[in-house]
Amino acid sequence: MDDIIKSIIDIDRGASKKLEDAEKEKLKILSSAKAEEETIIKDAVEGSKRELERLEKEEQEKTEKKIQELEEQKNKKISAMKSTFEKNSGKWADEIFKAIIDG
Repeated sequence: MDDIIKSIIDIDRGASKKLEDAEKEKLKILSSAKAEEETIIKDAVEGSKRELERLEKEEQEKTEKKIQELEEQKNKKISAMKSTFEKNSGKWADEIFKAIIDG
């Protein structure tokens, strides 16, 4: 009878040990899964940041190009206005003078 009780106790200890080992393995797996989850989230955030930086740079370049184009257009118009003024300023002054004098 003592052998049977001893055998049952040994089986119970073995089962307890297996249960303890299984619990440790479960915690290890959960910890590993949490670390992997954090890595995936970190990688996703970093990827999103890189994409945003790329898009920001692209939009900045487009904006700078558009500003340059508008600046060139403005300079051409100013140049054309100066040229027109230089050609016609004498005539305009005479017309204004004549209009004032003739009343």
